Amino acid sequence: MMPSTSILKQEERNWLDLPSDVTADILKRIGMVDILENAQKVCTAWRKICKDPAMWRVIDMNDIPVLGAKLSCFEMCKHAVDRSQGQLVDITIVSASDANLHLYVADRYLRRLEMAHIFFFGKLTTVALMKFPLLEELNLYEITISIEEVETVGCYCPMLKTLKVNQRGYVGSLTRSDEIAIAIGQNLLGIRHLELIGNKMTNVGLRVILDNCHHLETLDLRECFCIDLKVDLGKQCSKQIKCLKLPNDSLEDYPYLYLTESQYNMTYNVDAYI
Repeated sequence: MMPSTSILKQEERNWLDLPSDVTADILKRIGMVDILENAQKVCTAWRKICKDPAMWRVIDMNDIPVLGAKLSCFEMCKHAVDRSQGQLVDITIVSASDANLHLYVADRYLRRLEMAHIFFFGKLTTVALMKFPLLEELNLYEITISIEEVETVGCYCPMLKTLKVNQRGYVGSLTRSDEIAIAIGQNLLGIRHLELIGNKMTNVGLRVILDNCHHLETLDLRECFCIDLKVDLGKQCSKQIKCLKLPNDSLEDYPYLYLTESQYNMTYNVDAYI
């Protein structure tokens, strides 16, 4: 029995015949590592698409393996940033340890910066933050932030609307600290979306935020176990905030939960030591 005409046409289909914009959309989905180490080497047409600055307006380093990659984390990021040719607007940096990486992405027209599990966050990053005047969203996961860095963001990032400073918290912690919450309330008056998962603030710090950040629409207080929302402050939150997440709400949508769960259990789960 002879194969149908449609089957023959499918067998003869050439991926290189796809429109360049369709190919670009497909390549964007395979991740930065595969583009730099594999896809761009397939053919001249694919290499041309992979070198198009528009391909690198958004850079996500979350898919870079800790081991096995031919290029280091910094080298990959540098290649990607260079290829954007000034068009970079959104970058996600995960588990990086190179002290020059943050400064390297400075002086771009960055609008969104996300960092997770960075092994340092100090004055070098503060210097970089001074160079992001168009930044609208800053997301930090499992990273310690200082008062100075909050003040820097407030001074040099006037367009910031979203701030996420998230880390795992735990019930029974004796540590209390309102410094960061107060710094946010005093310096980020135009903030609209705020996530402070695992923050050790008390009602004092939360009240400073509510009393000063009058444009605040969403507030995430999950695992903020040092606050008490059973009193009048809880009513103020419900009245003032359109979307409010409470200390005991689920962390199911926490984007880097898989990276922190084992550390969290080993550090805080008493059963692990019995």
